[in-house]
Amino acid sequence: MTNGSEPLAAPPPLPTAPKTTAPKTWGYFATFGWSLLAYLIASVVAFALLYLWDPVTFRFDIEHSDAMKSARYVGLTTVVTNVFLVGLLIGVVWIARATAKDYLALSWPSRQEVTAGLISLVILLPALDALAYLVGQPIIPPFVIDVYKSAQSTGSLPLLWLAIVVAAPVAEEIIFRGFIFHGWVPPTAQRPMIGILFVTALFTVIHIQYNWFGLLQVFMIGLLLTWTRWRSGSTLLPMLMHVIANFYAMMQAVVYFRWFV
Repeated sequence: MTNGSEPLAAPPPLPTAPKTTAPKTWGYFATFGWSLLAYLIASVVAFALLYLWDPVTFRFDIEHSDAMKSARYVGLTTVVTNVFLVGLLIGVVWIARATAKDYLALSWPSRQEVTAGLISLVILLPALDALAYLVGQPIIPPFVIDVYKSAQSTGSLPLLWLAIVVAAPVAEEIIFRGFIFHGWVPPTAQRPMIGILFVTALFTVIHIQYNWFGLLQVFMIGLLLTWTRWRSGSTLLPMLMHVIANFYAMMQAVVYFRWFV
């Protein structure tokens, strides 16, 4: 009461900001489980779509040749499967209430990190070729020779280049150095090298088309890519390095078939 007047009304409450839920990070087992489930779904869907699209050719590639030596089979399944796989994993990221850009680290690092990554790759690739020569292994993996020869005979070279140089590197980096890395090597990890080795080992295991030495090469390249992902905080840089590495392998096949066959 003031001088017999009515009491002052309380000021209206200030509007409160809507509550937001922080994005979560899938744990070790959830990350592996989501990745495996997405791969199985993408593989089944891609196989079914390709079979329905061209059953005669698709069945011929499987039944009358080693499928992993057929450029049409490898190219089509690589492109279509990876499109669905990346889409499914982006959906899993949304379930975690995160953005694909942040969760998958789809941003460029500093110029110094880009330079360091590219220089490391330029050193590693010829070094692996030299090691192959010293231990008596073919510099160009037999898988690359077989699938390139198949592409030449079936007119599938553009498809093979798309699959090997673009689709596979982009998708594999989003999967391994993006989604799986985020779950297995979180920023708070006290021993990141353990997670780096696990990501690299899983990346190596999926390349069953190579012999033991080819798997060793994949492991060394994968280790560099995963280390670069951790050091730079970016998936785009190892993605670029992966594209260059696969382009390098395909160019070796071009030189081999043009001048040595």
